[in-house]
Amino acid sequence: MRETITQASNQITEKWTELPRKRKIQLSVGVLAIIIALGITIFMLTRPEKAILYSKLDMEAVSQITEVLDAEKITYELLDNGQTIQLNETDINRAKIALTRENVPKGNYTFDDAITNSLSTTEAEKRTKLIYLAQVDLENILSGMTDIRSATVQLNIPEEKNSFLASKVASSASVVLNLQNELSKSQINGIANLIANSVENLSTENITILDANSNVLFNGSTSQSGFGADDQQSLKLLVEENTKNKIITLLSPIYDEITISPNLVLNFDQNQHTTKTYTSPVQDSATGLISQEHTTAADGTNITGGGATPGLDANQDVQGYVAGDVGTGEYSTGTEDIYYLHNEMISNHVTNVGEIDYARSSLAVNVVSYRIYDQTLIEDTLPDGMSWEQYKADIETNIPILIEDTTIEAIQKGTGIADIVVLGYEKPVFIDEEPFEIDFMSFIPYILLLALGIIIVIAVIRFRKPAEVVETEPELQVEEMLQIVKEEVEEDELDELQDIEVREALETKKRIEKFIDEKPDAVARLLRNWLDEEWGE
Repeated sequence: MRETITQASNQITEKWTELPRKRKIQLSVGVLAIIIALGITIFMLTRPEKAILYSKLDMEAVSQITEVLDAEKITYELLDNGQTIQLNETDINRAKIALTRENVPKGNYTFDDAITNSLSTTEAEKRTKLIYLAQVDLENILSGMTDIRSATVQLNIPEEKNSFLASKVASSASVVLNLQNELSKSQINGIANLIANSVENLSTENITILDANSNVLFNGSTSQSGFGADDQQSLKLLVEENTKNKIITLLSPIYDEITISPNLVLNFDQNQHTTKTYTSPVQDSATGLISQEHTTAADGTNITGGGATPGLDANQDVQGYVAGDVGTGEYSTGTEDIYYLHNEMISNHVTNVGEIDYARSSLAVNVVSYRIYDQTLIEDTLPDGMSWEQYKADIETNIPILIEDTTIEAIQKGTGIADIVVLGYEKPVFIDEEPFEIDFMSFIPYILLLALGIIIVIAVIRFRKPAEVVETEPELQVEEMLQIVKEEVEEDELDELQDIEVREALETKKRIEKFIDEKPDAVARLLRNWLDEEWGE
């Protein structure tokens, strides 16, 4: 193997030295271009992904961060006039750990800054510093989340001298998020709960969250009611999409195209009513069990006449009046209070928000069935003089089809909506005969591979010479040697005789030519005599 490599190397060197200078330059430029192309391809495929570490920093914070990154030998780039730091995505976690360990960037407001006060610091200033610390802490927490690039928090915590009234005063918060990716509804609710639990006397009702494009992500005043305007529209779209999927699943085995236009009415009113029902715990009794019973009774007798005059004596000579006869009177009275126990059932009914009002909702469905026309099957059956294009133009219209009642009933049962209209059409679909074409572009990779293989084979054959084979002649016997010598002598003698005959012929030719040159008249007479003799015979 080593000898083969050495031999190939020597052959390549030899061939290279034999090439002309122009050819050497062309080969060098071609090899250099291939190397550059491979290098660019490898660089693009292996280039690491970039990620933002911090953005919108001041110069002091940038200086602190870059100092730590340089010490950790982490490669970074400065963007946006040096206010944004970008790293390789694989170095993000290592950079955050190093910066946290060094407490960088130190330009952020810390708890030490909040409690560092002087004698001239007022209570209002101290309170303002603590509120600002809460804002900075929330901004740092939100900015550290995966899908949030940066955050701005504004807290409004009213001051109240009376500690009892202070607990009654509600705080509020406004948050602006610069998002990298869209947040889900549950994530936004989680952020609102985080902010509410981080601030005193703050509930989610008083929190508003926007994104950098002024879109409302969370509005506590409407979110607490269950559904705001955006939520209602989102729920309606979700319900309509669910209804469409039901119909498509139902009709897709029958029809080729299905178009649905839903008009769903959703009820977002919140209704709540309570019902109390009383029943007797005693079977076949309407009174129930006795809880308390209270009974009273009284008797009396009244006697008139025959008694002494009460008080002072009557005046004299006073006109008298006729009175009844003297007699007695009796009376009796009684009360009975009974308190019964009954079974009490309280039912509290709350209507669901966003339910479909099936009586007011409607659906319009358009279905299409394909009818296939294959050119390879139909073209031979066309009348004389009619082309395939003319045939397509004649029937290229949709034909209404009858929708069965069972189909409409199936949609009504599947969706719960009674007001449904279904339209159906038959649509012609033409399959043209594909012309036989050869896509040479698809064969280019194979041609290149074949050419590369041929070049390699030619190069190997050309640069690798076969080893010289030394043939050893077999030893000859004495008789064979004598026979060979005899044959060689005979061949030499034959060659000598042939050489003598050739020399004699040449001498004769030279004499004839000399005679012709010196005595042309005699030659002419001689030729005439020969001709006369020939003709005379």
